[in-house]
Parts: sequence; structure tokens; C-alpha cells
Amino acid sequence: MHIGKLTAKYIIPVGIFFFVALSIVGIKFFVIKVGVDQVGVRTHIWGVTRGLVHKDYGPGWHRAISGIDQWDLYDSTVQTLELAKEPSYMGQRDERKEAALRTADDYDVSVDMIVKYQIKKDEAWKLRQNIGVGDRYKIIVENETRDIARSVLGKMVERDLYNPEEKRRRAAECKTELTERLLLRHVNVIDVLILEMRFDPQLERKIKNIKLAELDYVLNKSKALAAEQRGITQTIDADTEAIAQKITGDKERSITVLDAETSKRITEILAEADKYLVQKKAEGDLYKQQRKAGGTLLIKYSQAEGERLRREALAGMGGDIIVAMEAARNINLADVSISSLDLNLLDIDDMATRLGVTDTKGKLRVDSKTFKQIQEMLNQPKGTDTTKPK
Repeated sequence: MHIGKLTAKYIIPVGIFFFVALSIVGIKFFVIKVGVDQVGVRTHIWGVTRGLVHKDYGPGWHRAISGIDQWDLYDSTVQTLELAKEPSYMGQRDERKEAALRTADDYDVSVDMIVKYQIKKDEAWKLRQNIGVGDRYKIIVENETRDIARSVLGKMVERDLYNPEEKRRRAAECKTELTERLLLRHVNVIDVLILEMRFDPQLERKIKNIKLAELDYVLNKSKALAAEQRGITQTIDADTEAIAQKITGDKERSITVLDAETSKRITEILAEADKYLVQKKAEGDLYKQQRKAGGTLLIKYSQAEGERLRREALAGMGGDIIVAMEAARNINLADVSISSLDLNLLDIDDMATRLGVTDTKGKLRVDSKTFKQIQEMLNQPKGTDTTKPK
């Protein structure tokens, strides 16, 4: 019981203390941390495999035993080299860090420029092997940049110094040459920018005068172009007005001609319609007369045919009887005077004889005279007086 209390009171805290102490010592003397923006290069300074390890070590914890391992850490991000005029401190004169050069026409120019670069991936150990430790590679990048700026930008003349397009072209040329030079230095050039060019006072005044002259030239040219454009605009307006008037006149003439042609066509159509109407009316009248004449002719033909048939009936067998029957229907007994003294009404044969009927072979015949009288009597209209037989 007493030993347990002693353990809880002294041994456990002492053990924790030693563990923490050993951890601190181990971290300090046995491991190293490579940051997220770094790349590590290890060198074995003691052991069988002494020498530079051909490998880049990324972010994390790595073995670093003192006396055995030596580590060099490099910046793995995109780095910036700025060659620009920096302000002085504590009243000292300006430290000229910008790139100084002389142009092709012998003017001194100071150039502010920026170079973006980065150590190539998986080549930090080569940079350590070929260039050395520390920031030696940065010094090489700056020296190469200044040398290329003098060679490329030194080809410019005063007219190129204020031409933005020429500056961009020269910056691209600097980037190309700097990339070729740093290729074996295990550095990759991202971009090269020219910020500003400063000239000596004499050249600056000259450039200002040239710029003013060019601005005056551009202004005068713009004015002349504007005047020319106004003239062209006025000409276009006049031409447009003339064309519009011509179009309007042509349109009105076309409308007049079209109206005349339309009226003429309407008159022709109406005349053709009247002519057609008259023609059809004449044809209708002719057809009507033809049909009427045909009907009249047919009626007359029917009447003649009826008369012919009636005559044939009268002239044929039984005609005498028909004539006698028709005569009997037309005899008005109220107008007949018969004398009973001369005529025996009971003697039929005698009466027939008196009426002109003869007996031939047992058939009663009417003589031609009496038959003619009967025909005349039949042909007379009803209601007409006839000669009373005596």
C-alpha cells in the first residue's frame, strides 16, 4: 500500500518528465521538419553511404541524426526577383538595384523589372550538387537577368523606349534567353515583366518632345480624318436624299402607271363581260326562237297528222256511220220540220231513202251529195245555223 502511493506520487511524474525530455531531445537531434513551402536535400556525412542523397524530400518529418545527416532546405514556391529602385533608409542615398544599361543610340537607361522563377521539381538535389548550398542559385538568377537585360534591351533605340508593344516584345525575348541559360541551373523561369524605364534628363526631355510631336500629329490626323468623315457623311446624306427622292418618284410613277393599267384592264374586263352577256343573250334568244318554232311546227304537224288520220277514218270502212253519228249529234230536232202527211214515220226504209240512204246489198249507203252536206255541217262550229231540211 505504501509502495503504491509512492509510485503514484513520484515515479509516474518522473517518468513523464523523462519521456517529454527524450522527445524534445529526439526532435532536436534525431528528426527534422520540412515545411509545406520547402523541399529538403539530405547528405550523409558519416557511414557507408556517405555523400549526397539523389532525392528530394517533401514536407513532413525526416530523420536527422546529428553527426550522420546534414540537411539543406530550399524554397519550393514561385520566387520573385525584383530589380527596382528601392528607397534609402536613415537618410542614405538610393541604392541602385535596378538594371542599368546603355541603348543602341548611346543613352543611359535604368530598367525596373520582375522575374518569376521556381526550382524545378525533383531537381533540388541537383541544384545542391552543381551550385552549392544556401542562396547561391538566387545570385546566379540575378546576374543572368542583368546580363540578358543589357544584351536584349540594349538593342533598343530612343523611339522604342516609349513604345509599349516594343517593351512587351523585348520582355518576351528576355524570358526566352533567360530560360535557356537557367535550364542547366535547375531553375524554371515563369515570367519576365518590364515595369518602368527611366532615362537621363536630356533623353527624357527629348522623348517628351517626340511624344508631344507625335500627339500633335495624331491629333491633326484625327481632325483631318474627322473632317474627311464629315465630308463623306454629308456626301452620303446627299446621295441618300437623292436616292430617296428618286425612289419616291419612281414609286409614284409606278403607282400612276399601275393605276392606268388597272383601269384599262377593268374597262377591258367589263367590255368583255358585256360582250359575253350580249352574245349569251343572243344565243339564248336564238335557242328560244328555235325551240318555239320547233314547238309550233310540232303542233302544226300534230294537227295535220290528226286531220289526216281523221280523213282516213272518214274515208275508210265505217266512215259513213261516223259521219251519220256526228250528223245525228249535230241535228237540232227542235229546228226540224217534218210533215206527217208526206212521211210515214213507221216506214223506216222510206225515211232512210228520203234522207238519201240507199240499200246496196243489204248495206245502207249515203250518196255523195248528202255526204258532202253532212261534212259541211260537221265542219261548222256549234251554235251556227244550218239549213233546215225540207
